[in-house]
Amino acid sequence: MSSSRSRRAKAAREKLQRKLEQETLVLEFDYAPEALQAFGPIITTDLTITPAHRDALAQAGHPIPAAVTCRFLIDTGADGTLVKHEFAERAGLKLINASAPFHGVGVDTTGRVYIGRILFTLRSRISDAVHQIFIDTQIGSASLQTDRIDGLIGRDVLRHFVLSCDGHTGQVRMKYHRPSASP
Repeated sequence: MSSSRSRRAKAAREKLQRKLEQETLVLEFDYAPEALQAFGPIITTDLTITPAHRDALAQAGHPIPAAVTCRFLIDTGADGTLVKHEFAERAGLKLINASAPFHGVGVDTTGRVYIGRILFTLRSRISDAVHQIFIDTQIGSASLQTDRIDGLIGRDVLRHFVLSCDGHTGQVRMKYHRPSASP
């Protein structure tokens, strides 16, 4: 490959990378309006450990747990994110409080609090690239008396998105607020 062709190819890759870094990231989910009304928006995404926890495990020679796929109800009324105990443990989340009180509608229980990462993956609309959106947050774990969902995504994660829900069509959209670039 000539140096001129090589420079053009490099410039094209850099231009595409800049476009990808500026691309608007929108997660879209379609539901039957009846299902949306009956159950609310339930999405499937991954739960995993934070990079700091991953590094600590690797340095100690411990295995790195794989991400765990979970069904989350988008719950705008929940302060924080919550998963069933077994999912937090399977994901290998870092425990930070073994007896935290949880209160909610009809719920008054004690659970655990972890540090973890909610990981969303979506395809680029401008190339074959795959974007990963991750939110590191405290994640509570408790017993949920349902098999329909594995957890709730609360406002701690939702604050990173513009959330829209069209009850007529059943479409739910989550537009990501990219963190602003540091000067």
